[in-house]
Amino acid sequence: MRIVLEEVPDDLARELFALLGQADKLPVAFTPEWTVSRAAALLRDLPTAAVEIIRTAAAADDGWAPAEALRGPDGKASLRGRTGAITKAIQRGATRKDWPADMPAPVQAQYDPNIPAFQRTSGFRMHADCVPVFRAAIERIDANV
Repeated sequence: MRIVLEEVPDDLARELFALLGQADKLPVAFTPEWTVSRAAALLRDLPTAAVEIIRTAAAADDGWAPAEALRGPDGKASLRGRTGAITKAIQRGATRKDWPADMPAPVQAQYDPNIPAFQRTSGFRMHADCVPVFRAAIERIDANV
């Protein structure tokens, strides 16, 4: 028998399996995939600058958030630490059991692989599967749901 629960918080999933009376006998695995509720929880736990990276990436069909769009009108704003805030929020969510500990970051900084020395990021890439999920989460947050 295989039971798949989607868009269900992990604690509710555990309760549902416990109601089946076989929670200790069933292998319960929680997938490290972003859902709308998980994405909304992450966004609510981030500082504005980090949210802006995710908003910009999710707004683009290809999931690309160019650095120049995030560096401010003069192009000099630093992007340092913004993905660190995302990493720490993911860790806090895993500690709270909002999602699995191996949850991937929704965006990755992109650098020129031909330059081995320190460099500024050219932008941030969101995996294509995450774009519609984070768009829906942003809509949910903007609607105060």
